[in-house]
Amino acid sequence: MPQIHCLHSFLLSCFLRYFLLIVVVSLFTLPLPSPAWAQNSNTPSTEPSAQENVQKMLFLLSKQITQVQARLKALNDMPATPSVNKKREDLLSQIDGLQRNFESLATQLSADQLFEGDPKKSDWSQKLESLIMPLLEATSDLTEKPRRIENLKTRIDLLGTQLRNYEEGRKNIEALLTAARENRPPLNEQEEQFLTRLENLKDKYNPELIRLKLLEARRALKKEMANSEPFIDTATRSIKNFFKHRGLNLLISISIFIAIWYLLIKLRLYIVGDKSLFSFEPWMQKVLMTAYTGLVLVLCVVSSLVSLYLLNDWLLLSVVILFLLAVAWASRQFIPRLFQEMRLALNLGTVKENERLIWKGVPWYVEGIGLQAALKNPSLEGGSVLLPVGELVGQHSRPVVEDEPWFPTEVGDWVILADGTYGRVQHQTMEQVVLELKGGTEHFYTTMDFLSKTPKNISHGFRYDIVFGLDYETQPRVCDEIPELFEKGLRENLKNHFQEGEPDFTHLEITFDEAGSSSLNLRIVVHVDGRCAEWYDELKREIQAALVRICNENQLRIPFTQLTVTLAGDNKQSMQTTSARKDDPPSRV
Repeated sequence: MPQIHCLHSFLLSCFLRYFLLIVVVSLFTLPLPSPAWAQNSNTPSTEPSAQENVQKMLFLLSKQITQVQARLKALNDMPATPSVNKKREDLLSQIDGLQRNFESLATQLSADQLFEGDPKKSDWSQKLESLIMPLLEATSDLTEKPRRIENLKTRIDLLGTQLRNYEEGRKNIEALLTAARENRPPLNEQEEQFLTRLENLKDKYNPELIRLKLLEARRALKKEMANSEPFIDTATRSIKNFFKHRGLNLLISISIFIAIWYLLIKLRLYIVGDKSLFSFEPWMQKVLMTAYTGLVLVLCVVSSLVSLYLLNDWLLLSVVILFLLAVAWASRQFIPRLFQEMRLALNLGTVKENERLIWKGVPWYVEGIGLQAALKNPSLEGGSVLLPVGELVGQHSRPVVEDEPWFPTEVGDWVILADGTYGRVQHQTMEQVVLELKGGTEHFYTTMDFLSKTPKNISHGFRYDIVFGLDYETQPRVCDEIPELFEKGLRENLKNHFQEGEPDFTHLEITFDEAGSSSLNLRIVVHVDGRCAEWYDELKREIQAALVRICNENQLRIPFTQLTVTLAGDNKQSMQTTSARKDDPPSRV
């Protein structure tokens, strides 16, 4: 038995390394049992040909097959035990391998060309195939003719390759038989079995049957190419057949889904809704309603699948199952975000109802959160918006502070922007703010740009802070007498703005501010009521005019800028110049 295994391994190695056949055959230098025609060689020093070496190996393989078959026959006569069955399987495997080696060596074709079995399919692929088979069968009409044509082309290619292999294999077998018969007839039973196997193998590799199959495939391909139907007609016919046979089942399944959904959603109001017999906390009620809705959805889907199962409509059932699997597969990466959205919808996230939220730079009041978030800003035109709850992922809200403004301005307010633009708010929405300037000019800003310019709303009141310079000759009186003089003069000149009841100027304060390089400066502070915001520039000019008028009436000098220049040299002298600079007026606001 060990000798049999060694010989089998040796022969298999020879086959896999056929291109080194001459080197391997040279190892057979010991006396071996050989056919009679091999014993007639009168020139032992002559090196055998490649064909003779192949004949020797084929004879050895044939002898080995006979021996293994004899042992298998002996095992078949023995009682069936686990050990006997295991040996029988091993011998059958050996016989199959030896026969494959014999056939491959005789035809001089590789094992891949001779034994092309169908690949085995795994269990999961078979289950998947059984699931999608109804769908494939139902849609096969759309591609039936192109598939037939493609299959015929593939079959023609395979048959052509097989025909060439058969012709080559038969040619090699005939060469072996011719060489064997040219010497002398077989002398023993083993040699007869060897030649019988070669004859059977020659009949197996008869190319005539393959040639007939090839001609039939070419004829069928020509016929299919002649009788072609437009794809549009095929698709239209298939769609009509689908709705004709499957339409009723589809309608029943959809009707069951809608009916169960409508009924159970209506009952939700009495089970966990506002009309429930039980009282829940607001957050708990939202949790229960969400869970109830999810269970209802699952129940509706299962009911539709059961209806298709009872109707024996495996096509629609497969389509629905594949669709659900596709949705589940596509949603796997959105599960973490979906969990966050569920927390927000249940009012358990970072954004909560009845709190203040900053969204796109604008504060909003969170009215409610569910599958959608309801936001409101009472200061904006059209200030209500519904958002998908996913928009709030990553946002944060906080409790509302009493009397906290929701926007810097209201429609109709007068504002001064950081760049000095002065105008009235004509419109303000979540997208844009429109300012109307004096004269009717309109400036358009996006809401974010408007807020970035830090608008000052002067419609609720504002103040003027004016620095007014006097000559140094007023130094003895500038701290006490001069401020009283100017306050009295302003009240006299602007008495129409200081009326009792509802004055335009609600506060007036004049004090000495500082001693400048060229003047003694007074600070005039005037508080103005917000209703005068429309005349912001006009009132400022009116105050300036009143200050100059007071100086004229009281012979007070408004100084220019004083500049002292010292010249170096033997004769030092100083020169004092007076100049008026546009960028340094005697008074400023």
